Amino acid sequence: MLRGHHPGGHLIRELMRDGAIYALAAIASRGLSFLLVPLYTRLLAPAEYGALDLIVTFGLLVNLVVALEVGQGMARDWAEEPEATARRRLASTALLFTLLVHAAFLIVALFAAAPLAKGLLGSTELEPVMRAGLLFIALNAVFLQLQSQFRWELRPRAYAVVSMLYAGLTLILGAVLGKWDGLQGVLWGQAASAALASLISLVLLRHSLELTFDGKKLARMLKFSLPLMPAGLAIFCSFYVNRLMLNALSSLDEVAVFGVASRIAGLTTLLIVGFQGALTPLIYVHHREQSVPRQLARILEAFIAAALVACLAFSVYAREVLNWITTPDYAASAVLLPWLAPAALMTQMYIFLPGIAIERRTGWQLMLTSISAVVSIGLNALLIPRWGALGAAVATCVAAIVFLVLWLRASQRFYSLPLRMRAVMAAIVAYGVCIALDLLLERSPWNAEVLLALKALLVALLLGTTLFVGLVRRDDLARWGLMLTRSSARVQPAAVEEPVKEHTACQHLRSDR
Repeated sequence: MLRGHHPGGHLIRELMRDGAIYALAAIASRGLSFLLVPLYTRLLAPAEYGALDLIVTFGLLVNLVVALEVGQGMARDWAEEPEATARRRLASTALLFTLLVHAAFLIVALFAAAPLAKGLLGSTELEPVMRAGLLFIALNAVFLQLQSQFRWELRPRAYAVVSMLYAGLTLILGAVLGKWDGLQGVLWGQAASAALASLISLVLLRHSLELTFDGKKLARMLKFSLPLMPAGLAIFCSFYVNRLMLNALSSLDEVAVFGVASRIAGLTTLLIVGFQGALTPLIYVHHREQSVPRQLARILEAFIAAALVACLAFSVYAREVLNWITTPDYAASAVLLPWLAPAALMTQMYIFLPGIAIERRTGWQLMLTSISAVVSIGLNALLIPRWGALGAAVATCVAAIVFLVLWLRASQRFYSLPLRMRAVMAAIVAYGVCIALDLLLERSPWNAEVLLALKALLVALLLGTTLFVGLVRRDDLARWGLMLTRSSARVQPAAVEEPVKEHTACQHLRSDR
């Protein structure tokens, strides 16, 4: 049972308490990571930035495949190992396996660096860059495994420390070494940051790990994690293959334009970071209680309202934001934000729809993600030759819509939430109208000051609409504000009977870099 359990609004109260520290940590670390955009767009030429984005994307695929999702298997078995000794063996086995397989991959990949550079980046001249990127990918995988350990142990403060440390090191070392050696220096800086953050994580986890390897525990972890890999690959194809296809069908410059827009659009996910850290364990503990579906529905509706307003703000002020933080080489990224901002949030909103995870319907997960992947690949192949980076952005948004709608329908089948769909649809229509009005404003003869004011009016209009249609109610806002104030005064992790069990491969593919 969670500490402080009370009937009624306990899920919302505990979510705010537990989510506050994850949100603060993520805002700080992602804020530092966001500073990489103005830094890298000034240090690197567009083609170099595109190459960096491709290497990071390749790293996501490597992290998904090489270690066979063993981290998810460890998360699943953690609660079933009540003894501290057994948990140490479990965590140590998962970490050693991750170290060994990524070391083996790194050795093989370094020998194949030239063909990898040719296939991924389009030129063997980028072999030194590819080598630095491969080292970063391997070290980053080890850090991610260690970072996750803090979550399973319910140590959000330590999680926050290492997350912010990694982001800060990446910013500082990337700037220093990037100034010295361009793209290769940036990657060396990221590799060094991952190594240092991993060492500090090992120190903080010294009582949770030991030099041991248990083959039986590894087999049990892999028995759970291996079936998740196809769904993880489908998610990768749905939302990350666009960079690879852009490079193949267009150019590295187009990858750079798309990458900058994606990183800026990713700021919208700050709305969800607190939920990601705290909501899933609360759902697993409380999902059988009668009041929880209604509470979860109200949380999701409020999130939809906030997401629509945030996405509209990013869309209408896209040009101003890009002019402020990037160079003119990336001005074309502005037209991508109205597509990529909502896509970034829709790919993460499955956490509010837990039916598939609660019922452990991994087959459904694979089917839905596969459909989304087919849509994404097909649309990217169709639209990129016509529209370049804009085509990739449209394809990504449509694939995200397909994914979320299918996930919603399936989740409601297994764990129904009483959503007020009329209010949701009314707010979505209002969002579309505001986007259309902004397009008209962009073609108007008014000066910049008037346009900025009118755009602010559009954002205020959408916010008012969400309140008017009842998607968010004033009494809910007042009550949640009071809860948030109280939770912020004493942020601490809840003691739960079991940690998060991540039954979806989507979690593994989140990346701030």
